[in-house]
Amino acid sequence: MNQDKDMNNIPSQDEMAYERTELSEYRTGLAYERTALANSQTILSYFRTAIATFAAGIGMFEFVNNQNIMTIGMALMLISPVIALIGVIHYIRVRRKIKR
Repeated sequence: MNQDKDMNNIPSQDEMAYERTELSEYRTGLAYERTALANSQTILSYFRTAIATFAAGIGMFEFVNNQNIMTIGMALMLISPVIALIGVIHYIRVRRKIKR
């Protein structure tokens, strides 16, 4: 009699296949979210680097009286928007790849 109860609780192959499919879709959703969050974190890193580069350039340009150092500071201030632009382009490309 106990064997009959155990036999009734065994899922069919169709039920097991459905559960596997449901689990794989769940994992795919999590992988998508994890990748999207990593992409967002990457663009924030690019912006953080651009801001730090700009701040270093201002520091060199404004607070040092050496002409060579001031030139380096000006170059850093000009490079920082390029870094931010590279980050935006990278973010857009990766986002398009993720959505495919």
